[in-house]
Amino acid sequence: MECRKSLDTLCAALAYAMGVEAPQLAAAKNEELSRYVDEVFGGAKADRVVMYNPDAVAQWICEKYPQYVAKVEENSEKKIYLSSVMPSVTPVCFGTMYTGAQPSVHGIQKYEKPVITIDTLFDRLIAAGKKVAFITYGSCSLSRIYLEREIDYYHFEKGGIEAVNAKAMEVILRDEHDFIVIYNGNYDSVMHKNGPESARALAELRLNDHVFAAISNLVKSHWQHHNTLVGFAMDHGCHEIDGECGSHGLDMPEDIEIVHFYKGYPASKLVGN
Repeated sequence: MECRKSLDTLCAALAYAMGVEAPQLAAAKNEELSRYVDEVFGGAKADRVVMYNPDAVAQWICEKYPQYVAKVEENSEKKIYLSSVMPSVTPVCFGTMYTGAQPSVHGIQKYEKPVITIDTLFDRLIAAGKKVAFITYGSCSLSRIYLEREIDYYHFEKGGIEAVNAKAMEVILRDEHDFIVIYNGNYDSVMHKNGPESARALAELRLNDHVFAAISNLVKSHWQHHNTLVGFAMDHGCHEIDGECGSHGLDMPEDIEIVHFYKGYPASKLVGN
């Protein structure tokens, strides 16, 4: 049975996972994800978190087309059912995801991309001595709304998600960052033009599926000395509109209801023996 909480509960749960204070204005932590972290790491904390952020991958899409998220399912063991915030557009939702605050609090209440000035998860991580990496491209919201912080920003004006994902693999292999944010907006971009269930959009979802598997496999093979939490964590859903196009932003289940996928990889007891 689904236990659905607001997206604003995620931020404090991620802070809990890494053993840092939650942002000042964050909602109470998502207890389901927090319990999972306790269980998978035996009461210890994660010292690495990788957040793979696709865009607009609705819960209904994942459930109607499970073959396109099969590798996500294989590489996760905890589903967290969430309700996104309104309006269900990218900067508003990612603003809530990493501040734990509702849009009226973090300040982005429409499709615009100002720098968020309230306390964020990244501010808490930095204050605790953690290193954060953002890997983004183009004019995406995540490349703008969390600027002006001591974050390593790897931003690509050219190359799209191919450049982003290549850099993500490099950053994981270098193993210098405690918290990594990877943005892939390809499904959203194609969905808007061709519809959420179009062959082109679903092909992009399959690409997200394979990228998440590659990230997970790299973590498993190269981060055996870390407690790592990996998430497939979208911002909002989507729906079809006239003309066989896609959209989002409304207060309707198709746009609001999302499901995140997580897996914790405990440090191997054999490493260093």
